[in-house]
Amino acid sequence: MMTGRSHRWQLWVLPAVAALSSLALTSTGSFAAGSCSPSGTALEIKAFDVKYDKDCLAAPANQALTIDFSNLDRGIPHNVAIYQDETAGKAFFKGDLIDGPGKTTYSVPALPEGKLFFRCDPHPEMKGTFIVGTAAS
Repeated sequence: MMTGRSHRWQLWVLPAVAALSSLALTSTGSFAAGSCSPSGTALEIKAFDVKYDKDCLAAPANQALTIDFSNLDRGIPHNVAIYQDETAGKAFFKGDLIDGPGKTTYSVPALPEGKLFFRCDPHPEMKGTFIVGTAAS
């Protein structure tokens, strides 16, 4: 039999658990979710807790660019690699692995306009969309 006190406890705990579950499910950083616009050729991204801090990067088409990369994961190597799509079959750029904690600035050659894909090669679950130019598809 449920008392008034235990019933009140369930009334606030269940919604709190549901809200936290919702946050966890929506923060996956999946490839399809990324949306951003180019705002220059100097980009930055951080890796921490085996996650990137962004799920979308963007740059103008046909212009060389830089990516300031900070790996904050102690003892874990990460990189940034740019591919045509999630299959990682065609690489446009593969940054050197950086042991954490560490920083580097990648010099990326000009990329063709389109919606590309970026990831960490040792940890392919770290991924995002790379928008080049005005491509939205």
